[in-house]
Amino acid sequence: MSVEVIRATKDAISTVRRTLGLGSCSAAGSRFEIMRATVWSIAAPGSKAHVNRVLSAALPTWQILSDRATASEETLRGELRGALSTLEDAGDLIELRGGYWVPATARFIELPGGVGYLLVGGVPSALLQLDSDEIQFHGPHRHLAKLPSELASLLPVEDLKSWSRLPEAPLQDWAREVFESHERQPYAPTSADVFEFYLPAKARPEIPQFKRWSEDAGNATGTLLARRRRVYGAREYRLVDLRVGRIVGACELHDIDVRRLMYALDLAGNSPVRARPLRVADQTQWLFTSELPRAEQRALAAFGTLAIPDDRPYERRWTFSRNEGLALDMLRSLGIALGQPPREERR
Repeated sequence: MSVEVIRATKDAISTVRRTLGLGSCSAAGSRFEIMRATVWSIAAPGSKAHVNRVLSAALPTWQILSDRATASEETLRGELRGALSTLEDAGDLIELRGGYWVPATARFIELPGGVGYLLVGGVPSALLQLDSDEIQFHGPHRHLAKLPSELASLLPVEDLKSWSRLPEAPLQDWAREVFESHERQPYAPTSADVFEFYLPAKARPEIPQFKRWSEDAGNATGTLLARRRRVYGAREYRLVDLRVGRIVGACELHDIDVRRLMYALDLAGNSPVRARPLRVADQTQWLFTSELPRAEQRALAAFGTLAIPDDRPYERRWTFSRNEGLALDMLRSLGIALGQPPREERR
């Protein structure tokens, strides 16, 4: 590649980054801003953008900013499609029926303890006309240390629990309400109904949640969380009433975060999940062998990154590059027992 081509490529990247208002955003993270800007330009205001048109319009810009001459168009389009889904989960974009997308309403998310704000919504960063160092990019998320005075009166402020869909009630109170509000109906399982029961009280704390299920409830009497596998492999979760080990009543759990319920049962059974800190390079990784509830995953993604090793697919390794104290408090609220940090990090 000639010097002229290299210089032209660098100039093009610099120009595009400046136009998009990317500031400190990494090359990999720039695809999220590309998708925000593309959907906004096609769909706003009062319209909508089809996914095929969005991907086709965004592809040339991503080809420039990714700076990977050998990457295929199919690979790059796949990365952009993944960015759309990530932005939907973050609350920046909304997917409509038929493959159409629209920007979500822009708002600020206030983080607890006065540690800053998230800027959420489909408005492109370049339109905000903020200084490049005011927005700190973390994947699809945009952080601000304080509310910009020129935007404070224009955009609403939402709290972290509302944005991440965390329940207002503490874990055990939330679980108690789930049990009390779901009425079990008389139920007599057939021989084809093979249930597994979640029995954390019989498991050691270091045992991951996926190993806390058993087909044998013993002579238990009371209400348990149960699951069974339906046709085509889908799992169905229920609350079941048992009398001396036999199911006598059941109800399905619709729109309930079963994973959160498992954490509540872990805590009630005096067998909380444990997380172990590992020192990796100059950072601390928190190692889990159980999945986190969806709301916590959404919130923690704004503060850190999740890695799942290819050779250990049951592991979840979280690294928090910012607001680690807030992230650890959220984990403790699930009853998770956090191990001591590596010796060189202790104070």
